[in-house]
Amino acid sequence: MKIMTAMKRILRSMALTLLGTMSLVLVSGCGKPQVLVFRAVVDGSDVVKVSGDRLWIEHDEAQLPSQIFVNGKPWHPIWTDKVSAPLEGLSPAFKPRDSTKVKLTQLKGRGPVSIIQLPTSANDQTLAFRINDSDGGADTYQISVSW
Repeated sequence: MKIMTAMKRILRSMALTLLGTMSLVLVSGCGKPQVLVFRAVVDGSDVVKVSGDRLWIEHDEAQLPSQIFVNGKPWHPIWTDKVSAPLEGLSPAFKPRDSTKVKLTQLKGRGPVSIIQLPTSANDQTLAFRINDSDGGADTYQISVSW
């Protein structure tokens, strides 16, 4: 009888510890936010799209973007008309658990940068943000996306 009572206490303690650990993981969001850093020289307007491990650019007006870096690595996209071939194998992959927590931070650049599409199941979890450099000439933009 005493052994059964002791075993029940041990099992109860283990269950509470496990429950507490699971709660901590759920509340904390399983670690620090993931970050993507995009940098490019932009003259005009471009839309950058990110979905899973792919990133691509849809060019709107003026010159194609140049000197492009994704997470510090140079990228030289191949263009078909005004759409770049996607950069594949993006790491970390863009897979936000909650699209309302996606944050865009403009680190450099004179014109506005804004989210124009949040990821949803209807758009294959694709984020889109616009870089709008309407002043004459080009400028360097650096944008951080966290989720």
